[in-house]
Amino acid sequence: MLPILLFTMLLLPFAGALISQWLPEKRQDGFAAVIVSLVCAASLWAVFLGLGKSFHLNVLPWWPWLPQGTEVMGLHLDPLSTVLLLVTTIIGLAVTFFARDYLTPQNRYHPIEGGKRRFYLWHLLFVGAMVGVAVSPNFLQMFIFWELTTICSWALISYYHNHESLEAGFEALIKTFFGGIFFLIALIVIFVNAGSFDFDAINLLTPQLKTLVFILFLIAAWAKSSQIVFFAWLPNAMAAPTPVSCYLHAAAMVKAGVYLMARVAISTVGFSYGLGLLVAAFAVFTMLASLFLFFFQTDLKKFLAYSTIAHLGYIFLGIGLGVMGSYYGYQGAILHIICHAPAKALLFICVGAIAYSTGTRNMDELGGLAKAMPLTSIAFIVGALGATGIAPLSCFWSKLFLMEGVIEIGGKTAVFLMIPFVAEIIIAFAWYFFIAHKVFFGEPSAKVNRVIALPLTSKIILIALMALTVIAPLVGLPLVKLVR
Repeated sequence: MLPILLFTMLLLPFAGALISQWLPEKRQDGFAAVIVSLVCAASLWAVFLGLGKSFHLNVLPWWPWLPQGTEVMGLHLDPLSTVLLLVTTIIGLAVTFFARDYLTPQNRYHPIEGGKRRFYLWHLLFVGAMVGVAVSPNFLQMFIFWELTTICSWALISYYHNHESLEAGFEALIKTFFGGIFFLIALIVIFVNAGSFDFDAINLLTPQLKTLVFILFLIAAWAKSSQIVFFAWLPNAMAAPTPVSCYLHAAAMVKAGVYLMARVAISTVGFSYGLGLLVAAFAVFTMLASLFLFFFQTDLKKFLAYSTIAHLGYIFLGIGLGVMGSYYGYQGAILHIICHAPAKALLFICVGAIAYSTGTRNMDELGGLAKAMPLTSIAFIVGALGATGIAPLSCFWSKLFLMEGVIEIGGKTAVFLMIPFVAEIIIAFAWYFFIAHKVFFGEPSAKVNRVIALPLTSKIILIALMALTVIAPLVGLPLVKLVR
């Protein structure tokens, strides 16, 4: 049964993307919802059947010009891939239902007529590509789906076909493709020296080559996850429709980068302490840089984009701690992938709902929304509490594990990492609630006085994501303890 479920969740989005091009515009919403619902159901069932186990199926055991026994394509499910699979499919389902309301002529921020055939083509391909990354049994197959996520994100960021979105899509394409070159070089180094594309083939390399491959993968992951010098593409990608932004930030492409490094870290022994410190140091630097840029944002979506960069920094921090020898730190990184997803998806859909109903995302043009949009206001505050790590909501638990990981390392390194870590938590909390006060309380602004009602489907999604923000740790805590 498990192989059938894995094949179903991998192939169904690609088949659905092709079939959708033969359907009329009015059928696109319902068809996409059915496809992603089936993929989500298959993933939940597969996770239930494979919980705590490791399943591996070799689908294509050879290829011309490659040595006999070289696995090229297959299916793999273990506790780590389960994490990305759940996040990808559950958030993907929420985004699919939200898109049916958002991409309409009724949207006051960006009314649009038609175009859903093109949207769902790329959205379904994106879901399929992320499932492919999650269930890949080796670096070669992961690279193929990794590059497909780059192409899908380019098409979806550019969806509106105006100057801003086309430039943002091209920037995302170039920067993430540049990172993909480093992934490819790492792949070649591993195969030439170890004769395999398997995840654990890195263990067959010399210490010098291990270090080289780690750094190559790290640069690829930084580019994909918008870290350090690559950070600008993700805020600029806010030119995309909000459903696209939501999926990019909460579950899709940027999570592929941290997943790659989590996979490298757990599959390999013998990385040096210095490599872990390198990852952790750049992570806290990125967190602080994005935190500084919080204060200059008036666009709610761009603010959330910089928040995402900081949260990805948390995950890289945990992976760095894991390489340095902290199991708590590594667990915190994996748990943060789970806990960040529903909170950030909730925040993005709140911002999308505000833009849909008021026609603006500019904080200076909003005020008094709590009276006009009470559900959205409550949902935003729940998402903010979850994202900033207020007990007992989602990110509290992952940040607690990360803090324990920093303490576990000890010494001057712990002090060096702890100060910016705690500073980010405090300042992010204060700024989120400064924004919440500005947007939701006080006298209603002119745009808020002309607010239109949010569709029922969007309200249901907000309620569901609020529930997930509460229960994510209940699912995540037992799951991350299985990741070894």
